Amino acid sequence: MSEIQQFYAGQKIFITGGTGFLGTVLIEKLLQSCRDIGIIYILIRPKKEKSVEERLDALLGNRVFDLLRKEYPEFSKKIVGIEGDTAKNGLGLSPKDYSRLTDEVSVIFHLAASVRFTEKLERAVANNVNSVKHVIDIARACKNLKAGIHVSTAFSHCVRKSINEELYPPPINYQQVNTFVEMCERVKWSEDVMESVTKKIVGEWPNTYTFTKAIAEGVVAEFAEDLPFAIFRPSIVTSAFKSPVPGYVFGTAGMAGLVYACGIGIVHVLLQDTSKIADIVPVDYVCNALISSAWNTAITGKACSDDVPVYNYTSGNENPMTWGKFNATCIYYKETYPSVKAVYHAFALNTKSTFLFGILNFLFHLFPAIMVDLIAVLVGKRPKLQLQNVPAYEEHS
Repeated sequence: MSEIQQFYAGQKIFITGGTGFLGTVLIEKLLQSCRDIGIIYILIRPKKEKSVEERLDALLGNRVFDLLRKEYPEFSKKIVGIEGDTAKNGLGLSPKDYSRLTDEVSVIFHLAASVRFTEKLERAVANNVNSVKHVIDIARACKNLKAGIHVSTAFSHCVRKSINEELYPPPINYQQVNTFVEMCERVKWSEDVMESVTKKIVGEWPNTYTFTKAIAEGVVAEFAEDLPFAIFRPSIVTSAFKSPVPGYVFGTAGMAGLVYACGIGIVHVLLQDTSKIADIVPVDYVCNALISSAWNTAITGKACSDDVPVYNYTSGNENPMTWGKFNATCIYYKETYPSVKAVYHAFALNTKSTFLFGILNFLFHLFPAIMVDLIAVLVGKRPKLQLQNVPAYEEHS
């Protein structure tokens, strides 16, 4: 076995965000490459329509595990679902599960996060900032902790001209952002006022996602400095290059969702500089790097630095692809393999001008959406695009 396989042999792993795109591929990769691994505990939040057991069954039935299911039918015995919620203190664990994790777990991967760019600040703080503190609290209580990895993003400090593998000061700290959120909850501002205040708080950061991810890195630096804990920064994670299946993608979030929307003729206008590098990395390569980063953190510890280790995983200048080349590739495959689910002719216009984008966005997105919704209302159906709050015509009458 390789050194990494030897390290993971017998280790018990704890993963948050294991039911998401990156999480499912990480689990498959660990079980496929490290057959002697111990138990993989996955934190799963119950939903109204699905219990933890039902969500775990759905995960195990994912086609990402098809090859593993064929070669290693007993793999599911190594996956255990743990009920919890990253937004809650102690991750919302029961006393029994808390003891089980802190007694057994030696490697932690914190992947869970809200990746919506337009997420309200209070929700983004709960899911992207406070969750990190809760995971670190669990890590500190673990009796056999060897390594912990917090998955951030290469764009957490996008306000800087260059991002090295080092820590940067957060825009505000953990205590300050939570004090602000608590104040907002007490004052109960309207949505318009809250949106205006959020813009001022976020400042240079383009959205609440990158803003809270930057704060989260500060949480790791503040509360996990003495632990074998590291920060992992991938860029835009997209479909698999080779494993578990070439081109594998999960759902329509992120880059996959944008390509899908363009491919079926929903999105026609992009605010985009086609000369810039599209820093895209395939999910299977990202998971390889994640697994290696945890091993490296456990082996080296703080030997090289007094700071928390940081791993950047991007395409950078090594294998660059511009947005122009990316678009041309998408157009080629769109024309070669047109979608049977297309709702309109698929085409995309690109512009660097915010002013021109606003005009084109109205003409090709907003106006058609309003017209389609108006027609839906007139025929007695509920609108789904821009007029969601308008009841169907039959309800008016």
